[in-house]
Amino acid sequence: MRYIAGMNRGQIILFPEKLDDLVSDDNPVRFIDEFINLLDLVMLGFANVKPYSSAPGAPSYSPEILLKLYVYGYFKKIRSSRKLMEMCRTNIEAMWLLGRLMPDFRTIADFRKDNKSALKKVFKAFVRVCAELGIYKTEVGVQDGSKFRANNSKDNNVTISKLEKKLEIADERINKYLEEMDKLDNEERDSQKYTIEELNEKIEELRARKDEYNSLIDEMKEEGVTQKSFTDPDSRLMKTSNGGFNVCYNVQIVVDPESHLIGAIEVTSQGNDTGLLSPVVAGLKENLGIDVMEVVADNGYESKDDMLECLMNGTIPHVTPKHGVESYELELEYNEAEITDEMLSSTNPEDIKACLEAGVVPEIYADKGIDVSVDEVEVEDVPSDDGDAPLCFTLTEDGSAVICPDGSTLNKVSVLHNKGKTRFTSKSACRACTDKCTTSAFKQVDLRDGQTVLYLKRFRKIKRVTVRITPDKVKTKNRKCVVEHPFGTMKRSLDGSYVLLIGTEKVGAELSLLGLAYNIRRVINMVGTRWLIAKMREICTFTVCLFSEYTKLNTFSYSYSEYYCDPA
Repeated sequence: MRYIAGMNRGQIILFPEKLDDLVSDDNPVRFIDEFINLLDLVMLGFANVKPYSSAPGAPSYSPEILLKLYVYGYFKKIRSSRKLMEMCRTNIEAMWLLGRLMPDFRTIADFRKDNKSALKKVFKAFVRVCAELGIYKTEVGVQDGSKFRANNSKDNNVTISKLEKKLEIADERINKYLEEMDKLDNEERDSQKYTIEELNEKIEELRARKDEYNSLIDEMKEEGVTQKSFTDPDSRLMKTSNGGFNVCYNVQIVVDPESHLIGAIEVTSQGNDTGLLSPVVAGLKENLGIDVMEVVADNGYESKDDMLECLMNGTIPHVTPKHGVESYELELEYNEAEITDEMLSSTNPEDIKACLEAGVVPEIYADKGIDVSVDEVEVEDVPSDDGDAPLCFTLTEDGSAVICPDGSTLNKVSVLHNKGKTRFTSKSACRACTDKCTTSAFKQVDLRDGQTVLYLKRFRKIKRVTVRITPDKVKTKNRKCVVEHPFGTMKRSLDGSYVLLIGTEKVGAELSLLGLAYNIRRVINMVGTRWLIAKMREICTFTVCLFSEYTKLNTFSYSYSEYYCDPA
């Protein structure tokens, strides 16, 4: 039986193969090259973009080259700067992409560190292009958060509770060593485990630790935080999905339920998802240039203030209600206003707010599970600081009577020993009073022992707007099937369950590259590399439209489904 023989390593080739022949036409690296070539790196804010410099020394590497290296590296789940440097010397696709340039690992690492804001814009640019191509749908988004391990061990993170426990342990050890020193006076020195000098050293060491722990506690209390991380100060100790605790970042994403593409990525140090719905979706809407959007989330985002903020800005929240609850009720102060047809059909946040506060549902919220009603409620009338003094019942000096706000005298009628109070009343005074302060026939004033003043509570009726949000059950039911897929791919397939950089801004840039790699993979699997390259070549400086005034591109009036069957 014969085997296939390889080429002789010493064979001289007269006409060597071109590097371009080793990369097929439908290789994803060709799309990465095409996409980055069309980016306006100056407008995106990349550092050191100008090719000519008067500074002495060797010329620097082009930001375009380093950006291609990073996007391709994350696409191949290679994120380390040293491994990226090695890939430039061993990977044929990387050689083709970079023109056989081999930057040093420090150059590679500094590029990611120095261009953290620009790298986020590259991710947003690709999302905008996918939306214009009809691949990313902008009507509905599904939001969720997941914990990504930070570059900070649990040993380099302290909490106030941890430090207090360590202080207790230190006190116990000091007391133990002091007891041993007392015993040492009555026994032979050689029979002891430690000498007096050694015990003194250990006690001093423990006292120094206590001072350090106390200073950390005081520092955290002054800063208003409950924990502190030493390697990465922005990271926090969080509860993970497996029930344990780790130092992490809470990464928020918004996913398109049709294409499963990631539309927005935000990195936060908040341990839970409460209050993160409105700011994340607002950033996505700004990037896409849209005014109205629906967002689906689990009950971890249940914050009435956050949902109200969403409604005021054209976002329809579908937050999964807790068991036994069908809808959410949000309260607004009623402001009477004349609502015109133009205001009803407007998507301006000011017009939306005016409609809701007037008890009218804007047209953009029609048939979206949002109802508005105006009700009269009774509230306590609290006088302002610059207004009249609050009315009160005042005890006389001898304690035998109470003077009411109208000036009448209420006499002592009984002592409530079981409650520690004294009761005052006057039926005749209340019968003749025109300013009724109670719905009963007469007022009974009960003062506690030592109490000399009882303020009169007054109530008034006001109009209040109640906004009821009934989440769409179909959308909330399918939520988990949508948003867990990108997280699983990023963490498992792209090896991104942990971050390499330090600080919220740098970690945000790293997660943007990770999300960009996921989106490119997803789009290529959907429509193919050749179709994407063909459409990318029809774009001319699209980033000007993406980041200047968010104008729509008329070039992309077709849908990718027309080309799906024949990507060529």
